[in-house]
Amino acid sequence: MFPIIKSRGNGLAVTTALWLLLSPLALADKPSDFEARLEFARNGKVLGEMTFKFDSSEDRWTMHSETKGRVAKVVPFSERSRGEGDWQEDRPRPLHYERAVRAVVSRDWVADFDWAEGVVRSVHPDGESTLDLGPGVVDETALGLIIRAGLGRGEEEWFLDLLDEDEIDRVHFRVSAVKAVQTPLGCMEVAVVEKVRGKESKRYTRTYYAVDHDYVPVLIEHGKLDEDHNEGRVIALSVNGKPVEARADCPP
Repeated sequence: MFPIIKSRGNGLAVTTALWLLLSPLALADKPSDFEARLEFARNGKVLGEMTFKFDSSEDRWTMHSETKGRVAKVVPFSERSRGEGDWQEDRPRPLHYERAVRAVVSRDWVADFDWAEGVVRSVHPDGESTLDLGPGVVDETALGLIIRAGLGRGEEEWFLDLLDEDEIDRVHFRVSAVKAVQTPLGCMEVAVVEKVRGKESKRYTRTYYAVDHDYVPVLIEHGKLDEDHNEGRVIALSVNGKPVEARADCPP
């Protein structure tokens, strides 16, 4: 996933801001498979690369991600994650999630969803948690599948219950714009989805979904006003096994 580095206790946690939310409606169509490579930059300086691969079938889906780079000039950083799930009434349902972060400190997280028993068991750096599963609870990898389908149906705002290590948080996202943006693959029309925070928050998270490519995410921006600006920008993309060719730049 797209990495966002944040403080959590005495350690370093990486979370994905990119993958958004669960709709109560069934998906009209299952999202297309894709594979993407993005460059990760902080304040305009490229620090590494991210790769994502989503594969699906009639019964199961998986999302793999890997990030390698630096969080400072001499501090290496890597993050690997994998999410697995199945389809329930054509909706993605998470079954297993794991993430391993290596940086100044290391953090591992594994979560297993037991829908029959109605609990999710999470093993995280601060210990172990067993949380009750309500309808529609999602993990970080299921979120993007739902938002892509929602955008295809014309939805513009979502709320969801998201598993975050030792708790389930209610989060809110909405479409802020549909516009053309310049990417390394040329000009793309995108739907911009923002995470809605409190009025006092200075943090921002924006994910850009490509309208012409089944709403695959091609750009993410995250940061804090007057502080570091983090950006992931697509440099190679294939959808359903077909490479996306570079197109003309946006008009000046």
